[in-house]
Amino acid sequence: MTTAIERIKSVTGSKSGLNPARDIWGVLFVNMGGPETTDQIKPYLRSIFSDGAIIKIPLSFLLQKPFARLISILRTPKVAARYRLIGGSPLLRYDRKLAEGVCETLTVEFPNLRTYVGMRYIEPFIGGQLQQAINDGCKHLVVIPMYPHYCLATTGTALDAIADFLSAHRGAISVDIVEQWHDCGGYIALLRTRIEQALAQIDPAVRTQLLFSAHSIPESIRRCGDPYVDQITLTCQLAGHDHDYLLSFQSATGPVKWVGPDTLATIDKLADEGVKQLVIVPISFVSDNIETLYDIDIVMQEQCRHLGMQPLIRTAMFNGEPDFVEFMAGLIREKVRAS
Repeated sequence: MTTAIERIKSVTGSKSGLNPARDIWGVLFVNMGGPETTDQIKPYLRSIFSDGAIIKIPLSFLLQKPFARLISILRTPKVAARYRLIGGSPLLRYDRKLAEGVCETLTVEFPNLRTYVGMRYIEPFIGGQLQQAINDGCKHLVVIPMYPHYCLATTGTALDAIADFLSAHRGAISVDIVEQWHDCGGYIALLRTRIEQALAQIDPAVRTQLLFSAHSIPESIRRCGDPYVDQITLTCQLAGHDHDYLLSFQSATGPVKWVGPDTLATIDKLADEGVKQLVIVPISFVSDNIETLYDIDIVMQEQCRHLGMQPLIRTAMFNGEPDFVEFMAGLIREKVRAS
């Protein structure tokens, strides 16, 4: 089967003669997206469940869209209640903050740089941002998924959207992809800094456990050779090597089998073993979202309270902060200089 990367390479425009210091070029940050208002939740869910890379059902060519409509109707009330508790998704806001910071950092060296933010399942959509880049006169784009770890259901489906657009606009613009950055030294250093800041808050007299929590994926995706779990495991080894840590997986939903161990079950087990405080590192996210603000800060926090543990401590997300901006700007600079 042809991969999205192979499809992109087959239809991308030529970089021949590109001068990043003179020509107009851009950076496209891509993410899943999240509803900022409750009115956006139903179409957002419908868009997600229409994507067979997320959940594939039998006879999907006939049933995927009706299935997506039904699930979006059934799940909207529960999901809306969660988003109301966190005040809507902040993903777009943080990605735009990052894009603005990267643009400000790199325009000193590349004065004609433009930055864009495209979402897979909600506006501003990836295709629309690609078209905007072309309209702005960009000859070349560096695409960076906001997922450090490659997974078919995240980076893979975002790249599929890019490949579909480029197939319909063959040769209109050249594209380079930063596919993954789970083991980059700068990323690991950022994680270590956040971990040390969190550990500095604990009472040394209290039995504490460092717990990395990654978004789970269906076992069926892992069995197909998806590298996500292996990359997560490596990141934990690199970022947590000086500490006693565990890895678990959160936010599984639906009737399929998901990769484990489950974070909620792990917290129960740790409480039974006498652990009194948790430091949780949300490992597969770079910005706050419903998985951090609701699943961890509300659900897991309440679970710890119910089990008689001290309030959990969560490491701070990057959220477009200056050190994350510098790291991302460095990734882009390396990609441009290597092209």
